[in-house]
Amino acid sequence: MRKGVWYGLLTGLALLLAACGGGGQPQPDLTLAGVSPQNPTVVQGETVTLTLTFASQNGFQGQVSLSVTENGQSPSWLTLSPTSAPLNVPKGGQAQVNLQVQVAGNAPTGPHALKLRVSYGDKVAERDLTLTVNAPPPPPSFTLSDPTPNPLSVQAGGTATFQVTLTSQNGFQGEVTLSLASGQDPLPQGLSITATSPSPITLQAGASVTVTATVSAGQGVVPGTYRLKVRATSGSLTREADLTVAVLTPYTNAYVHQVSGDGSVLVGSALVSGARRPMVWRINAASLSPGFYWLSAIAQQATVLDTGVPSAPYGVVLGVTADGQVGCGFGSVSTSASSGDRALAWDLTTLQPIPLPDDPNGGNTAYACAKSGSDVYIVGRVYPNFPTPTIWKNYTIWHQNTSVAYGIFHDITPDASKASAQLVYQGWVYDLNSNQYTQLVSSIGGAYWSRISPDGQAVAFSDSNYFATAKVWYGGNVYSVVMGFGAVRVRNGVAYVFGGSQYGRAVRWRSDTQVLEDLNTVFASVLPVGVTLKGISAVSLDNRVIVGIAYNPTTSQDEPFVLVGDPF
Repeated sequence: MRKGVWYGLLTGLALLLAACGGGGQPQPDLTLAGVSPQNPTVVQGETVTLTLTFASQNGFQGQVSLSVTENGQSPSWLTLSPTSAPLNVPKGGQAQVNLQVQVAGNAPTGPHALKLRVSYGDKVAERDLTLTVNAPPPPPSFTLSDPTPNPLSVQAGGTATFQVTLTSQNGFQGEVTLSLASGQDPLPQGLSITATSPSPITLQAGASVTVTATVSAGQGVVPGTYRLKVRATSGSLTREADLTVAVLTPYTNAYVHQVSGDGSVLVGSALVSGARRPMVWRINAASLSPGFYWLSAIAQQATVLDTGVPSAPYGVVLGVTADGQVGCGFGSVSTSASSGDRALAWDLTTLQPIPLPDDPNGGNTAYACAKSGSDVYIVGRVYPNFPTPTIWKNYTIWHQNTSVAYGIFHDITPDASKASAQLVYQGWVYDLNSNQYTQLVSSIGGAYWSRISPDGQAVAFSDSNYFATAKVWYGGNVYSVVMGFGAVRVRNGVAYVFGGSQYGRAVRWRSDTQVLEDLNTVFASVLPVGVTLKGISAVSLDNRVIVGIAYNPTTSQDEPFVLVGDPF
């Protein structure tokens, strides 16, 4: 009886334990033990792979669902693959699943605090995750600098050079080609560029290269100003920069006689189709840094002027007003323009010639011009017989010195107050306001040239019609100087005369030391190799632009130059 009772009790307890799970198989469990990498980074529009490590104490086998939330919401810019996966995690062991996380191209950049959720049955395992989304790096590319010089001048039928710099960006490397393209103006046929150094252009990653390119203008290109583009191309990559090209009328043997007050307008002459023609050049003087330039390289315009006198189509412009609006000179019947026949002025705004009243038999020349208010004064000479020193006011004869046998007015101050003159081989100055003549030098050997300083305090007279000699008047003293000259200035109580020596060197004479200074030495630091300054013909009134003739070793010719710098 007792044995039966105990047997019944044990049987009931076993059934009860079985019903409660006690004493049976342990329940499966799952934890998300790790995510690698812990703080992943991904670029917009790309995918990052995460390795999920699952662990189980009792073992797990079954399907799990994978999802991500940010602030409790599923981010619309993120896609998981797979979103479910079968797992078989041994008891006390681990299993791994690769999860692809793809972000949209417009995914918000920056760090995102996410929660990675694994669901199985009615259970959930979670782990925090910081995903950083970055914008994609810019593609490999390069930059193109602005051309130098710009604007660029080239004669029709000639060439000119400029430079640009190409710079690699974002690891770009490869070959680049240069070409001209239409800009604000259409690209004219016959105008092109070629990279000359280096050639071909190879750009290395992270590097820069400065390229020298040559502009070629065919004979048929119509002279004018063209606003174009320099185009740099490598495969599908294209970069452009503005370039203005001034195509000039072909000329040689140019000479500049005078410049406007700011140095932007230059007047003189050049051989055009074998004949000497009056010329005017325009440059952007204010934009030029101190240094040496060939006029042909920086001229924005080079214009051949009409004389307006069919019988005298050749000629020279000798003077220009300080504002650059009026020029003066002469027309000649000779193709070499070796002699003045008709005195001329030009409106340099409209480029129209203004023949001056003179003697129709020839021998007339307008040497210099100036303005006083709106009045234009022009000085020079008029035949008949021996030359008569003449001043025109507003293009009509205003004053003539008929009391002397012969003479010539050569120069006039910018304010039209004083004019220098040779009267019967004596050096004089004429005061236009008081109508008074003052003799400065009692005897000079030259008839055809003098220069007066802008303030009227110093005058240089040519002392020979054949040799480079001068007599300089300053402060009541007369100095004999062996030089030809183009400009006279006074600064800080010292008179300066700029010109050329008898040995073909540009020089500067000064009254305090009475020494000729070689300007090739003075400006040696800015002169290109092989260039020799041979003479100075003009200095701008702002004392910033120096103009003259120099030997160009590239062309083996003497050519006009512009030197920006302090002439003193």
